[in-house]
Parts: sequence; structure tokens; C-alpha cells
Amino acid sequence: MRDDNLAEIDWKNILHELAENIKNRVYTVIPRRHSMPVNKFKDLLDSQAQEAIINTINEHSIPVTLISEEGDETFGTGDYVIVADPVDGTTNLARGLPPSVTSISVSRTDQQSGVFAGIILNLNTGETYYAEKDRGAFQEAWTLQTAEPVPFREALVSMDISKSPRLDVIKPLIEENRHLRGIGCSAMSLCHVASGVLDAHFDLRGIIRATDISAGLLILREAGGVYTIDGELFGDMPLRQDTHVDFIAASSMHLLNEIQRLLG
Repeated sequence: MRDDNLAEIDWKNILHELAENIKNRVYTVIPRRHSMPVNKFKDLLDSQAQEAIINTINEHSIPVTLISEEGDETFGTGDYVIVADPVDGTTNLARGLPPSVTSISVSRTDQQSGVFAGIILNLNTGETYYAEKDRGAFQEAWTLQTAEPVPFREALVSMDISKSPRLDVIKPLIEENRHLRGIGCSAMSLCHVASGVLDAHFDLRGIIRATDISAGLLILREAGGVYTIDGELFGDMPLRQDTHVDFIAASSMHLLNEIQRLLG
């Protein structure tokens, strides 16, 4: 990967344009939600969002390798890696339940450690969350900061348990916490922790994809939060469609340590 190209590409504007183009394309098909079977409508949402990404990359002749939940493609010399979940929370969006987002990050390498910018756009509200490595995280024009540490029992925590809940693993967390939530959108949950809305989020199913969380992990870290990937603090992961991980995100190291202690 060639770092000299970084100065030549306005990644902030590119990422915002990508997210806006996806949103606009998704909005054009939303009126068809009630006239199509749910699974067929979900496929339409995903295909339209993917097409918006490809069209935008082609318009700007950006030299990237696109790693997307909807398919990979290399453009030009592929100097950078764009990691996208065009619609995270597709089931929510298809059924009319918030939240759903588009999530995009850009990396110098094929690893999460190379990610230097990321954006998440809430498709229900239009709000954007954006971060650049070592430059902070923002919700629109407001600087993001995670919440002050609280005991896990009193923390507002979200989790993903659909499809493969692994209740034997997370039972201590469910029993200890008084304020559990589940919203069905990992990227948005990470933004909620980054902005202090939530205190923590965990997904220990081993099925979450790198495309779902790559941008959100950068936003969280730039907001002062912490996370583990497969048990490793600020762990790395390959930026590939087939990368599946466990992760825990928290507002503070104190809270993360308590969660890990409860998990044994």
C-alpha cells in the first residue's frame, strides 16, 4: 500500500459522499417495502447500496480494493482497502424498525490496524459518525466522548444474541446486568458506546463480520473507548468477508475488565 497517495485523496469527503450516495439509493427503494416479500426486499436494498459504492469509486477513479458484505472488487491499482457493510441492520430496515446504517472504513493495509478513517451513517435519521486515526471522532460537528465509568450492574449495555446466542457463555453477563438492550445493528451499537449513549456492547457469537464493525471500532477508539477482538485488547483482524470474531466494546478499561472478570 502506498502512503504517498493519502495526501492526494480527500478521504473525508470521499467517505461522506459514499455514505450519502448509498443513503440516497436506499431511499429510492424504501417505498417498495410493503409490496415485496421481506427477503426479496433485503436483496434489493443490498444490491442498490453496493451499486452506489461501485459507481462512486468509479466516478473518482479511486485506487482501492473493495471488501464488502455484498462482494469484493479491485479498482485500478488497489492501493487502499475500503471495507463496507452497505446496509448493516438490513432486517431492521426491511421491516421498518430502526436502526440501520451504512458503515465504511478505509485502510492502508488488509488488517484492521491499518484503518485510518471511517464513517457510519444512520439511514433512519441521516446522522453521520466519522473518525480519523489520532484526530478524534465526531457525530456531525460534535466531538464524541464515551461515558464515565459505571459498575457493570448499572451500565446500559447492548448485545447481539440472534441466530447463535451462546447463552452458556453470556449467562453471567445477563444475570448481573439490570439494563440490557438489543438493537440488531452492531455498527450503530458501537456508535452508541462511542457517544456515551451506551456503556458497553458485546457480541460473543463468533459470527460478526469484519465488514460490520471495522468503521465502528475506529470511531469507538477515537472517542476514548476500548474493545477486545477474540479476547485481545485492541486486537487486530484481517479485513476480509470471511473474517468472523467475538468482540466486547466498552466506555472504559475499568468496565471492560469487569466484563472480562464476569466471563471468567
